Amino acid sequence: MSKGDYVVYERASRDEDRLFLETAKEAVGEIKEPKNWKKPRDPKKHPGGKKVAYDFKTMLLILLLMVYHRKEYREMESHLNNNPHLLKELGLEKSPGKSTIQRAAARISLNTLVRLNDVVVEKFKKSAVLPQRRT
Repeated sequence: MSKGDYVVYERASRDEDRLFLETAKEAVGEIKEPKNWKKPRDPKKHPGGKKVAYDFKTMLLILLLMVYHRKEYREMESHLNNNPHLLKELGLEKSPGKSTIQRAAARISLNTLVRLNDVVVEKFKKSAVLPQRRT
């Protein structure tokens, strides 16, 4: 693959991610944040340290991207680190770590992810793009 081919592939991949995120943001906008999302920290169990709190909807978008790309937690962390345009699209300065993504996945039900993924993918299906033919 020559350098020019790689640039074209990278641009197409970026556009695909952007389109997916635009569609996913519409679906995620209707979901309410669960009450248990922001639990107060116990200073006795977690003294000091730097706490970076990620927004529920942002983590939901990251999990949807993870499902879309069929990636594991470590792969998703690496994908975000290597694609700064994704971080900009998500409104993040720094990529969440694999443990953060894993904890978010544990707090968000699998049914919610499956339902949202179905809604987003439905818009990419051929029948949603092209009008039905009448015979």
